[in-house]
Amino acid sequence: MLAHPSLPCWERAAACTPCPPNLASCFAVATSSDRHASLDARLEETLAELLAAGARGALALAVGPWGRLGSAAGLDSSGRPLQASARFEVGSITKTFVAALTLLLVEDGELGLDVEVTTHLSARYEPVGSVTVRSLLNHTSGLPDFFEDAGFAARWQENPNRAWDPDELIEVSLALPRHEPGVFSYANSNYVLIGLMIESVTGCPVGELLRKRILDPLRLSATRLPATATAAGGLASTTDELARFLAALFAGQIVGETSLREMLTTVPSDWVESQGYGLGIEQVESLMGFDTSPCGTAWGHVGLGQATTVAFTTPDARRQVVLMANAMVTSDAAWAALNRATWAVLCP
Repeated sequence: MLAHPSLPCWERAAACTPCPPNLASCFAVATSSDRHASLDARLEETLAELLAAGARGALALAVGPWGRLGSAAGLDSSGRPLQASARFEVGSITKTFVAALTLLLVEDGELGLDVEVTTHLSARYEPVGSVTVRSLLNHTSGLPDFFEDAGFAARWQENPNRAWDPDELIEVSLALPRHEPGVFSYANSNYVLIGLMIESVTGCPVGELLRKRILDPLRLSATRLPATATAAGGLASTTDELARFLAALFAGQIVGETSLREMLTTVPSDWVESQGYGLGIEQVESLMGFDTSPCGTAWGHVGLGQATTVAFTTPDARRQVVLMANAMVTSDAAWAALNRATWAVLCP
């Protein structure tokens, strides 16, 4: 089903409710200078650890009762001092935005979570089989990740900036052995298909629809999904705008209560990134297998690629933490520092 060609694609669905100007009212002025100083020291220590791990530059933002506390260290890609407002590619955090967009289309009646995705795609995608929209969003479809193909992974490593055709990525995925349906198995292929489905249903590029339905209403002017990126990754954003997005999502300003409840319904995820996976969002109590949270669950996503991004919020939307490095960091020391900073910000 395609959009009516005479109408802008975003006009086929209800406008996203704008984030109210007073959303930040839950972030009170700092009440404890000791707490402020302690958090500031923790963020600076984390940035130093990320630089030591090989990043040229790193950013941190802590949002909570103390206000907004940001820090920057190191250099940008041009060799200049990195600015706190710098935009990074945030990898798989893209999936949280795309999942929210999908749920808006579900609310509009354009999509159904338990409808097979091939219902909305051309006959060429029939080999995908009987997988639902929900199973793509929570990675239980059984589709393999194209990165499981060693040849593809090597080609990507040689040229990570190459723009891959979505059909080519799905072709690579479908040539691989399937995983068990109904069991979590993280695959970028799932979100490539979600993007193709959204474009088929609306007649609109995913990046353009994201802008009209979510980014513009929330005034996230620095956040964009390039036309050359897929719905699995490639979004560019800032620490501030990622924090604002998560706060708005959990304050009920993007999707409705029922949709948010669907989004936060998780399946067990058998990997170190998270303990549960919802619809495009991770439930985390121990980041990358390091220390367990002293205050319960955080929600958000990790983004890996040419940059490393950690973005999480408390369930009540009162605290957010966003940590970015302009390189893929893999050392235990760096992830231990990211883990400590995450819980220092999110836990009272």
